[in-house]
Amino acid sequence: MSVRSRGRSSRHVVDCDLELRPLMNVFIVLIPMLLMSAVFMEIRVIEMSAPQAAATASTQPEQPALHLALHVRGDSYVLTGTGIPAAEFGRDAAARTGRLDAATSARLTEALARIVAAHPEDHEIRIVAESRTRYQEIVTLMDLARNAGLSDAALEGSMEDA
Repeated sequence: MSVRSRGRSSRHVVDCDLELRPLMNVFIVLIPMLLMSAVFMEIRVIEMSAPQAAATASTQPEQPALHLALHVRGDSYVLTGTGIPAAEFGRDAAARTGRLDAATSARLTEALARIVAAHPEDHEIRIVAESRTRYQEIVTLMDLARNAGLSDAALEGSMEDA
């Protein structure tokens, strides 16, 4: 760029290179800080079933709800429901360790599978546990119910503890 002034000839040169290094340093520090302060949310899927068509509901006689419940008591598991006889299973080892033995586990799975075969439209079970029931035992019972075909397991506190 040349600039002429009165009587003199002079050149004025301007350096127009941009310094990007300081800006890049800011980004290098800023990006990790923003990532560390970000809140990541876990997205879960809620499985729902569509209601059955009205035509199929009107042709079949309506059955009462099963209201299947597995009660965890001090020394036994009691399986109850509407229209089924109550079944009792021993709980000695699970009460101490929180883990079901193989025999009790097999008998519970077999009983739940028979109920599911007799009532294929019901997929709900309530696990009614005492406050001192171990978490691992409840998870194991939910897994047994899911393996037998009861996909909707709910946990409920026992009123006998209160």
